[in-house]
Amino acid sequence: MADSIAEDPLSKKSAELVGWNRFDWSGLPGKVVDVLSSLKLAISLFIALAILSAIGTVIQQGESSDFYIKEYGEPLFQWFQTFGFTDVYNQTWFRAVLGLLIVNSLTCFYKRFPGIWRSMRQSQINVSPTFIAGLKQHAEIPLDRESGHVAEQMIDILGGKGYRVSAKRTDNGISVFATKGIMGRVGAHVAHVSAAVIVLGGLIGTVTGFQDFGIGLPGETYYIPQGDFSLKVEKFWMDYYENGAVKSYNSTLTVIDDGQEKLTKTIFVNNPLVYNGIWLYQSSYGDHWDRIDSARILIADKGSDQVVSDVMLEWGTPMEVPELGLTLNVTGFAADFSFDSKTKQVSSKTSEHKNPAVQLTIAEGDHRFNPWLFVDFPGIIDIPESKYAFEIAGYLPSKYTGLQMGRNPGITIVWTGCLMIVVGMALSSSIFHRRLWVNIQPQGTKTVLHFGGNTHKGNIDFTREFSAFTERIKGMA
Repeated sequence: MADSIAEDPLSKKSAELVGWNRFDWSGLPGKVVDVLSSLKLAISLFIALAILSAIGTVIQQGESSDFYIKEYGEPLFQWFQTFGFTDVYNQTWFRAVLGLLIVNSLTCFYKRFPGIWRSMRQSQINVSPTFIAGLKQHAEIPLDRESGHVAEQMIDILGGKGYRVSAKRTDNGISVFATKGIMGRVGAHVAHVSAAVIVLGGLIGTVTGFQDFGIGLPGETYYIPQGDFSLKVEKFWMDYYENGAVKSYNSTLTVIDDGQEKLTKTIFVNNPLVYNGIWLYQSSYGDHWDRIDSARILIADKGSDQVVSDVMLEWGTPMEVPELGLTLNVTGFAADFSFDSKTKQVSSKTSEHKNPAVQLTIAEGDHRFNPWLFVDFPGIIDIPESKYAFEIAGYLPSKYTGLQMGRNPGITIVWTGCLMIVVGMALSSSIFHRRLWVNIQPQGTKTVLHFGGNTHKGNIDFTREFSAFTERIKGMA
């Protein structure tokens, strides 16, 4: 926007700079500021962050002790625990690295940017022909017009191209200063600060947020303490391609809050359920290790050694076999059977179906039996009081849904930082700070115009624009 010729517009410009002059680092030791804003510190912190992130990627985070002992052995697991490698992102030293990165970025910004901003805002209107001749782009143009008229036309020409124009009458003539694209100089610093904003968001997320993993069985309800609500797994199923490969796995979940069903949604990969700031993602699925949907049981008569019945039992549902006087029910399962002789408890050593065993509850007349039958070792379990032998011919494992749960209060800040990066890069790559100086000296009824300028980037485009200005000025003659 063009301004009319003023006696001393520099006084107004000087007032605009007062705010930046308040940044005074004299209260801090110079060496401390230099260290906190140094490039060496930034590089060291980025290297440390890269190493820690690599550790957190290579070593699975948040798993059970049994998992790490099985994968790496107990001695290495002890080292992992000592240094916190099983939960890298929640360690104090990891947060300290992030915090120092923020301090480094902001200290660097506040140390350097005020001076750069002052240099951008300073409008040195009154310059000599010698100064203009020293610029990369410059021209001396004689004009057969009165100097005041030339100045007015220059203001219109430059202002019409989006330049902010100031002019000042001097003892030797008239000086004109024009500038545009100041924000192009700001863009790089916006992108620089955005890195600190992103790190800050990540730090807030690690300190105040959480991430967890849980499994759920259809029909079961689970309490989510971090959100103070319950989650019911209505159903879980998988869709398949024609060749039998898994296409997608899906869970229908219902949120129960204060005893009321608040929300029901079917989730699948990359389509989470969100409630009270907690995100629930469909993460995985698998065969449960202590429950099955059904089991096929073969019943043989001990006397004839012939199979007299073949029944399919549903989990937890008693089934009568009236012709044999039996009532059967599947009440237990262990994917990898293990028996503790001290506690007399049966459990599954691992989640893998290595040594599956099914527990039956059998009612035969006045007798009650609860044998464990091994899928891979039929016939080794005998019930002396029973007339029959029981064998597991097969079973259908229960599928569980794996849910990734998390809350990240810093995610909005992270996205704000990402937006700042985009804006900063757009400003620095598409807007270039350009400055033009004009010294108009009257010579009788004629005028000599000294014209020059510079830019911090985009020299080719600026050269074209400067040439166009020069040709237009010559047309004023």
